Amino acid sequence: MALTNKPSCIWFDLDDTLITTSESLMAAVRASTCCLQEAYPDLTERDIARHSMDVWLTELGPGTTGFATLSQMRLSAFRNHIAGGTLKRMGIEGFDITALIEVSSSAEEMAWKCFPGVIQLLDDLQQEGIPLGLISNGPTALQNHKLASCHLHKYFEHILLDCEVGISKPDRRIFDAASALMPGFENVMIGNDPDADINGALRSNWMAYWFVPGWDGETKPTEMGYIPIHHHYELLQHLTKR
Repeated sequence: MALTNKPSCIWFDLDDTLITTSESLMAAVRASTCCLQEAYPDLTERDIARHSMDVWLTELGPGTTGFATLSQMRLSAFRNHIAGGTLKRMGIEGFDITALIEVSSSAEEMAWKCFPGVIQLLDDLQQEGIPLGLISNGPTALQNHKLASCHLHKYFEHILLDCEVGISKPDRRIFDAASALMPGFENVMIGNDPDADINGALRSNWMAYWFVPGWDGETKPTEMGYIPIHHHYELLQHLTKR
């Protein structure tokens, strides 16, 4: 298998590009809802999903004072912050937060899995000698735990997490930071998010492949020049010839 126009470095997004993160988050929400409904039967999955995401974005997301702490925060502390903040916003006091986190995290982690074809793709690219990198938005401890659980660490020469760089996708500066690790080389981005991954990469003059099944919204990338793929094996079809 010989590469045509062999890229110097291929960068992947993690969540919903390599692993099924949306499914795992919904599994966590369902488990949390079942746990809480024993005492609060009127609570819905929508309530928990909305409040937990709001805690993350407004207290630990980019631009917040808590964002800078995510690179050093232990996974247990992160989960405790999200769960505690969610309960507080729903007006729930005195609930066993340890039990809630245990149920939620167990359901989340059991649902982590790679999309079909991911391991074969990474194996083939690595065997071709192509350096691989990862650019992901998310807490260091959580993202590293996902990588370890799905046995993905070994594939990546470079891992850039937004909380460590201080800049989140789609900001061009995180792509520039990645480019600086491979000076003078071409870079390719594979991701599911139309804006964070695809628009961000194209605005940085990278090639971009949009993994369509990893995105459940109607929004498409606004920048021109991306290539949509529906299965990871399609990437090899684009990059190689038999």
